[in-house]
Amino acid sequence: MYICGLRYIYLQSGVQCLISSCCSSKLLRLETIYRGIKKQEVKSSRKRLPLTYDIIKNMITVLQKGIFSPFVTALIEAACIVAYFGFLRCGELTVNTEFDTSCNLCIEDITFEEDYAILHLKSSKTDPFRSGVNIHLFKNNTSLCPVKSLIRYLAVRRSRFSIACNSSPLFVMANGEALTRTFFINHVRSILEIIGLNPSNYNGHSFRIGAATSVASKIEDHLIKILGRWSSECCTRYIHTPKSTIKQAQLALISD
Repeated sequence: MYICGLRYIYLQSGVQCLISSCCSSKLLRLETIYRGIKKQEVKSSRKRLPLTYDIIKNMITVLQKGIFSPFVTALIEAACIVAYFGFLRCGELTVNTEFDTSCNLCIEDITFEEDYAILHLKSSKTDPFRSGVNIHLFKNNTSLCPVKSLIRYLAVRRSRFSIACNSSPLFVMANGEALTRTFFINHVRSILEIIGLNPSNYNGHSFRIGAATSVASKIEDHLIKILGRWSSECCTRYIHTPKSTIKQAQLALISD
């Protein structure tokens, strides 16, 4: 908490890096403490496998067989597809406790254009000052279209809850309350179990990891950073490289 407080003061002063000052040499003692903390930090052994396009496609196929009610089906389908194409963290579309209009997604945070939708995130993990960011979700001609899934969900939502103000939660459960992390993850894991995957290997971050992994070999790194709203190279930690790709890379080292 002490270091977080120092960082906040530095940011308020316009200094981006806590370790080095814009007007003096490096803060060597603080840098040493910081390195020590990082060494003592216990890394999580919890698996977070990626939910890739193919896996989500199988999930949607199972969903459409009617394993849940029509409302829950539309909700989970839209949430999964938007989380994938929007590179969303689970906390950016669900709530842990109480719904807060100042930071959680509301109906007014989604707007539709001719061939895309704009999802406005009022806050996120990397946006501590809540500047907000617009995420563009474009139409595609597949069964995993974020725009079409949102339109379907909102239609089902309106038929169930006819009265809803713009500040109401965008994603709601069957009881009308904001979509919780527990509800979302439990339903996702139920689907994963049906398609034969170990649900304990996946969590809310798996959509973001899966999106980064799916496009890693198809687009340039700077575009991945833009899509995932990363300001550093940490996005590479999210990419799961198959062993077959590593094998091909090593074979490329062989010269005739």
